[in-house]
Amino acid sequence: MSAGLAGADVRGAPPGSGDLAVIVLHGRDQDPAWMYDHVVDGLAARLSGPAVTWVAPAAPGRAWYAGRVHDPLPDTRAERDAAADVVDGLAADLAAAGHAADSVVLAGFSQGACLVADHLLRRPRRWAGALIWTGAAFGPAGTPWPAVGERPLTGVPVLATNGDDDPWVPLSATDELVATLRAHGADVTTRVEPGRAHEVADGEIDRAAELLRRAAPG
Repeated sequence: MSAGLAGADVRGAPPGSGDLAVIVLHGRDQDPAWMYDHVVDGLAARLSGPAVTWVAPAAPGRAWYAGRVHDPLPDTRAERDAAADVVDGLAADLAAAGHAADSVVLAGFSQGACLVADHLLRRPRRWAGALIWTGAAFGPAGTPWPAVGERPLTGVPVLATNGDDDPWVPLSATDELVATLRAHGADVTTRVEPGRAHEVADGEIDRAAELLRRAAPG
């Protein structure tokens, strides 16, 4: 896994100098360059105010986990733990550079989105926000996710998006995730893109830019 900031693709404002830092997790068979080319560069171009540090780690072998999001939880636990450790390590490095936890946003697409959701549910803390482009909670449909602590995500702004017929993550799975996050206190905004392929559409990027502008201090 990525060796902290030194092992990630870091762009934008130098760590510790900007208003926000965004940790970006790519999908299966992708890499940080794909996320910059297809998502982050367009998102950054839509932001007129906040200075953002973008931090994109790379998964080994271009995949964070070998199975599927709806596999039994024990089947993916070790890989989910390893990915969560990467996120926590990056957050610690950003904190050392001057970013408080409430100035760090988690973002991910597909596999990365599922891991962002997993991190919110299993290792909750006061993030500035989260962008979940085509994600679901791990485990078979209907898996319960009891809160860790008393509604630990209360007030955390989250964007959760999907297409209406995504070939990898059904919209019903994203809807279930949204209900779970709201039950944990998160302030979730949703967007459904009709007829889009397995990608991040312009409308989803527009909504993400709105969340980042709201999350920026001041």
